[in-house]
Amino acid sequence: MKRRTESSSVDFDSLFDQWNKRVYAYALKKTNSSYLAEETVQKAFIKLWRNLQQPKPEIDIERQLFCIVRTTIIDLIRTETARKRLRTSLVIPARQTASPEELLNAKEMSGLLQDAINALPEMRRKVFIMSRFENLTHKEIASRLLISPKTAENHINLALKALRKSLLSLLCIVIDFF
Repeated sequence: MKRRTESSSVDFDSLFDQWNKRVYAYALKKTNSSYLAEETVQKAFIKLWRNLQQPKPEIDIERQLFCIVRTTIIDLIRTETARKRLRTSLVIPARQTASPEELLNAKEMSGLLQDAINALPEMRRKVFIMSRFENLTHKEIASRLLISPKTAENHINLALKALRKSLLSLLCIVIDFF
């Protein structure tokens, strides 16, 4: 069955067939990643479909599509960069002078930090990760999660407070142990 928007006679399937290879090639060229190119195609066409529900007849569909593609690529690269940064920040790189005990302690601390983040309530954890590891603004987080920017800010503040508290109590236990 062909999908058409309610307010226009745009056939989504034919749009997809017409543009998906070109969008994929463009995204692959910009990202050098087949995974990110595939993600770009999927996300861009979903966003285009949503945009076609509120037509902007003064804006050409090709122009809308490639504007969406560019912003999608930027979002995906930002997210991927944040993931890589999170992975590298949780595993402290080995120095040549680091002893096995220091490496074990660093790994344990990274694990404890990750555990503290995972212990946060789901929404607070999502907002915190988007803020600290994906470098999104309160406004960007709010639009992605359909909450207000102030709510996003409050979640971040509460997450930081909870993380400080759990890591501080952990530090006290370690100090008492020695």
